[in-house]
Amino acid sequence: MRKRLRFIVLAVLLAVTLVVAITALVAYFEQQTQIGIADDLKDVDLVNVIAFAERANAAYHEAKDFRHEYGPHFEEGEFPNSGLRIYIISNPEEKDQWVILRGTANMPNIFGDLDFVGRGEHELGIHVHAGFDSTLQECLPWVLARLDPKRPIRITGHSLGGAVAALLVATLDRRGFADVSAITFGQPKFTDGHGTAKLAHLKLLRIVHDEDPVPMLPPSMVEGRSVSTYQHLGPEIIVRASGHFSFLPAHAADRMNVADYWAEIENIRPIYHDMVKGYLPALKLALASASKKVAGQP
Repeated sequence: MRKRLRFIVLAVLLAVTLVVAITALVAYFEQQTQIGIADDLKDVDLVNVIAFAERANAAYHEAKDFRHEYGPHFEEGEFPNSGLRIYIISNPEEKDQWVILRGTANMPNIFGDLDFVGRGEHELGIHVHAGFDSTLQECLPWVLARLDPKRPIRITGHSLGGAVAALLVATLDRRGFADVSAITFGQPKFTDGHGTAKLAHLKLLRIVHDEDPVPMLPPSMVEGRSVSTYQHLGPEIIVRASGHFSFLPAHAADRMNVADYWAEIENIRPIYHDMVKGYLPALKLALASASKKVAGQP
């Protein structure tokens, strides 16, 4: 009788273990389907993404270093109210113009402001994060005076500079600039669902490090109050420190819980949000790994 009872107990434990294991595997593969580890160069042009990333990182360099990297055909703008810095490259011998934005150091001040500019008050006809919009409005006349609407415009920025870059793409599109595109890095959210739908036609690609919380901000809840109206626009590429990457046609909103980061927003300086320590090495490793895969190398 004892042997039979022991056998039944062991059988039940084994069945429970199998159920738990299968459930965990199903959850894992569902997560991989959602977030993906595709490593497929057919989905993305990583060489082009890295070219944008290097320019976004160069926005943190002083003018003399920027000149050494990209030549003399540029102008630098500094905007004291927001702390924004912008480099515009406009070489008459090249097809593209570049607008490169460095994010402000006042991250807590801007993130702490959850107010929208109302639809009826904004030229885009959408709700826009008030802090990001005021940053754009400070620099917009300077930018417009230096761009040729007949030439292609490539825009990039990191962190808060990425949010302003996305708003700039939308603004230039609204004002009739025909060929405008952007790739941003670690960009936070700047509009709501209505805004993302209205701007869905824009050429905007977001690069997100898997362990960077900033692109998930503002979070869905703040002090018990829902702010889930903030949404991301367009497709994203998720990169990992391991060198894996994946392409998603839309933002994976539940990928990371950022409540703790929001509570300590003044201290947000995660290593993976950094261009030099986070985004650039992950992108370069991803390109090297994917290229080996295409070539059939181990």
